[in-house]
Amino acid sequence: MARKSNFDAAKLRALVSEGKNAQQIMDELGIGKPMLKAHLSRLMMMDETFYKVAGMEGRAVSGRPTFKKNGIHLGATLLSNYGFSEGDAFRLSVPEAGKIVLEKVE
Repeated sequence: MARKSNFDAAKLRALVSEGKNAQQIMDELGIGKPMLKAHLSRLMMMDETFYKVAGMEGRAVSGRPTFKKNGIHLGATLLSNYGFSEGDAFRLSVPEAGKIVLEKVE
């Protein structure tokens, strides 16, 4: 049985037009990088337009870090996909149980 495609041209087009990067689009659509590449290719063929999405050239990373015995590792690629740069300082807060928030300190 063939798998059903969850391709939504209008939603993907809107996300790209808003200037979202690859990680943000993958999070929004609930897909991985290979599927995003396929969806972008399909959209480009439909629209006969080239769409450049920041972060497509970089390594794919999981947006779901896990807690292990050495703590939580948020890799440089993951943070840069969300617009952070090397040298940024953060403030950590716990607004409610089960939620940690990192705020960039200027």
